[in-house]
Amino acid sequence: MRHPQHDLLQRLHDARVTLAIDGNRLRYRCPAGAMTPDLRAAMADWKPDLLYEYHERAGILEYDAHLPRTEAEALAGKILQEMEVTK
Repeated sequence: MRHPQHDLLQRLHDARVTLAIDGNRLRYRCPAGAMTPDLRAAMADWKPDLLYEYHERAGILEYDAHLPRTEAEALAGKILQEMEVTK
């Protein structure tokens, strides 16, 4: 099943935008000019969903894989980034 925020993640990936989660902050890195007003607005709209997905995955990894929270969060961030790639 495709998550609704997946289209945004694909657009970010195509624009070479890299996401990072810092607590409840959504951070990004990208080449100059890659973050268009449209992408910025879409990120703001989907921020709660992206953060929820990240924290949910981190919690599952922490519990099921018995990982320390910091490791679970790092792995959850990698999984979130991998969700971007569909090609």
